[in-house]
Amino acid sequence: MKIRLKFVKQGQVKFVGHLDIMRLFQRAIKVAQIPIAYSQGFNPHSLVYFAMPLSVGVSSTGEYMDIVTTIDVRPETIKEQLNKVLVEGIEMIDAFCIAEDTGSLMSLVSAASYEIHLPKATFIHTSSAAMTDKLEEESLVVHKKGKKGIQVVDIKPMILACTLEENSDDIVINLKAQAGSSQNLSPQLFLKAILNEEDGTDKWVNITRKELYVYDQASYVPLECYRRIV
Repeated sequence: MKIRLKFVKQGQVKFVGHLDIMRLFQRAIKVAQIPIAYSQGFNPHSLVYFAMPLSVGVSSTGEYMDIVTTIDVRPETIKEQLNKVLVEGIEMIDAFCIAEDTGSLMSLVSAASYEIHLPKATFIHTSSAAMTDKLEEESLVVHKKGKKGIQVVDIKPMILACTLEENSDDIVINLKAQAGSSQNLSPQLFLKAILNEEDGTDKWVNITRKELYVYDQASYVPLECYRRIV
């Protein structure tokens, strides 16, 4: 039985890296006595799969995990059992069955949406109007560090949607961008392009990943809706 779970990662646990989160869930599944299936072979591992890793320091309200169970179990029961043993800051908010032949989470992710808060007290020389002007330019070129060294990248084609607004304390950016193995625009690289800032502003910025999407039938579909069995 293949079950997809959606969870949030907020508070101090946002500073825990992806590998440690994977280990945390493996322990939680064991403690919660979930009938998890294991791979075959000399080094069997639990059939637990995660979507695109989340950067350290970034919160999320739309993380996903797929599990395979040895017997049929109500997804709601698994959600409740895990919530009893998970640490503060991580909460399962949805659980549902998906088609058995659904591709892996890592291969499905094509886009992600983010909410970014820039404190006005820190970014005193920044305005939503100036950033809007920047976004309206034909290209948004930025220097990106990669395995092959420094590359010059135009991130404009990777931006699917972007809106900006201001409140008394923050400039709020809602960004939807390509994500995944083929094209990936991180919110940090996006900020570097529109703020002309080098690395080091992350600690002043509050970023929340809101949702992950799969590209299906010419549109971006939230993972919680894709091949869901009701």
